Amino acid sequence: MTANARYAHDELETWVAAIFASAGVTGEHASETARVLVRTNLRGIDTHGVSRVSGYLQKIRTGEVNARAVPKADFSDGILRFDGDGGLGQAVAMQAVRLAVGRAKETSATICTIRESGHLAAIGQFVLEAAEAGMVAVLCQETPPLMALESSSRPAIGNNPIAFAFPVAGGAPLVFDMATSVVARGNVLQAIADKAAHIPAGWAIGSDGRPTTDPAEALKGAMLPIAGHKGVGLAMLVQVLAGSLTGSLTAASAATHGAMSSAGNISAFLLVLNPERFVGRGAFDAHVADWLRTYKDASGPDSRYPGERAALCEAERRESGIPIARSTLSELVTIGKTSGVPFDLRPLG
Repeated sequence: MTANARYAHDELETWVAAIFASAGVTGEHASETARVLVRTNLRGIDTHGVSRVSGYLQKIRTGEVNARAVPKADFSDGILRFDGDGGLGQAVAMQAVRLAVGRAKETSATICTIRESGHLAAIGQFVLEAAEAGMVAVLCQETPPLMALESSSRPAIGNNPIAFAFPVAGGAPLVFDMATSVVARGNVLQAIADKAAHIPAGWAIGSDGRPTTDPAEALKGAMLPIAGHKGVGLAMLVQVLAGSLTGSLTAASAATHGAMSSAGNISAFLLVLNPERFVGRGAFDAHVADWLRTYKDASGPDSRYPGERAALCEAERRESGIPIARSTLSELVTIGKTSGVPFDLRPLG
């Protein structure tokens, strides 16, 4: 095994789906979760793709995530309310997105709240697929407290991620996905898995409230927000939209299972808008093309808009395979041995 061994995306997706099925996840949810996680790797977000399989399986074993979830949707008062029944977040959120997109085709806009969902990982994947269906989409997710300003005694608020996407005529959808912390906590987890001695300065504080470059100490402390108090303000916006407006159970789940838990009580807020019903798709496309041209002309010949690089990465990895880090590969092999679904995929090349 090597750190850069590459695997065919379709074979990896089939294997991940089989692993979740072996853990009792229903076939449709197992397949959807595998598809979203593998596509996350295809687009170069390796900290939020198949490296999450081990953690999700653990949550299924402890009952924090419901392997046999039956999500339910209700539409009233102009709001689509989606209850994930504690299921895997990739399957839950993608089902909610498809329902919201379908309704936006008829009503111009859909407000959707998502409750009792498992961890969503890279939330840009969900708005991407809404944009591929011709929609403008915004998604934000509440997390357990993970983030705090320097000198804080403990994590004060989630690093509540925000993502948006929209179609670009003749190009890849624009997709922007960010945590309100300097980096997602997954980067610290990956540093620990890779046995890295240090993380970059400015990522986190330790349990004493002081900045740290020790990844283990960072996990005991908190992630730092982007732009100081401004990042905290954005996190508070998400806290209201994805938490206070949903009757979130995330805080109660964290209290029960630990502050860093990604159990099946995550809440999210989704907004899907249909450009065709606002100004017409032609006018929308022309306006986007005009301001993107201005942006690129000002930014230089090598400039890209968010989502272009990921689209190029996806195209390349579909051809040459997905590189799997040594630490992740070791986990997948172990999972295969213990689940009865051996990781017998052959690396490409």
